[in-house]
Amino acid sequence: MSKAKRRGRIFIDYLRNGRGNTAIACYSLRARPNAPVATPLQWDELGARTPSDRYHIGNVRRRLQALKEDPWQGFIESRGTITAQMRKAVGLC
Repeated sequence: MSKAKRRGRIFIDYLRNGRGNTAIACYSLRARPNAPVATPLQWDELGARTPSDRYHIGNVRRRLQALKEDPWQGFIESRGTITAQMRKAVGLC
C-alpha cells in the first residue's frame, strides 16, 4: 500500500467495498490546508503530476461551472463484477 512500493502502478483499494467500510463522498472538503475538495475527474484531466489538492474550496465552483458534461455520466452503466480472472491477475486467488 505504500506509495514507494507502488511507483508507476495504480493502487486499487478493493477493501473499501466491504460492509461497514467508509470512504469520503464526492465534493467533500478534506481536513487539510486550503480545504481541498474530493472531486471526480475525467481520465483526460489526469496527468503524471496532477496534484491531489488541485481543486479546493476557492476554485471548485468555477471548475463545475466550466464542465461541458457531468463527470458521473455513465457511472451506473459502467458497473461490473470482479471476476476470478481479475482476482488472479492481482494475486488474490
